[in-house]
Amino acid sequence: MSKNLLRVWGLSMALGLLVLGCAKVPQEAVTAARSAVDSARVAEAPLYAPEQFRAASDSLEAAMTEIEKQNSKNMFTRKYDLAEQRLISARGLAESSVRMAAENKARVMAESAESITMLEAAIAEAKALIEKAPRGKDGAAVLEAMKGEIAAVEQALATATASRAAGDFFGSR
Repeated sequence: MSKNLLRVWGLSMALGLLVLGCAKVPQEAVTAARSAVDSARVAEAPLYAPEQFRAASDSLEAAMTEIEKQNSKNMFTRKYDLAEQRLISARGLAESSVRMAAENKARVMAESAESITMLEAAIAEAKALIEKAPRGKDGAAVLEAMKGEIAAVEQALATATASRAAGDFFGSR
C-alpha cells in the first residue's frame, strides 16, 4: 500500500512540475496591446501621431513574432518574458499615441481655423482696396487681373473650407 501511495505521490509531483514548467502565452497582455493599438487607429493616431503609432504597431508585431518563436520551441523551454515586455511597450506606446493624436489634431484644427480666418480677412481687404483704387485706362486691366487672382484665392478658400468640413484639417490649412 505504501508503494502505491508513493507512486501516486510521485506521479502527482511529476504532473505538477509538468504543468508548472510550461509557460503560457500572455493572452491578456496580447488582448490589451491589440485593443490599445486598435483604439489608437480609431483615434486617428496614424494620421496625427504617426511615429508613435508606428512604434506601437512595430512593438506589437515584434511581440507576436516572439510568441510564435516561443510556440515553436519545446514546451519546457518556452519563455514569454520578452514577448510580454514588448506587449506592455506596445500598449503604452499606443495609449500615448492616442493622447498625442488628440493634442496634434486639436493643434491642426486650430491652425486650420486660423488660416481660413486669415484668408477670409485678406480677401475682404483686397476687395476693399480694389474698390478704392483709381480707374484709369491702364489701371483697369491691372484691376481686372487682381480680381481674377482674388477669385482664384476665393476658390482655394472654398476648397479649404470644404476640406475642413469633411474633417481633413491638413488639407484645409
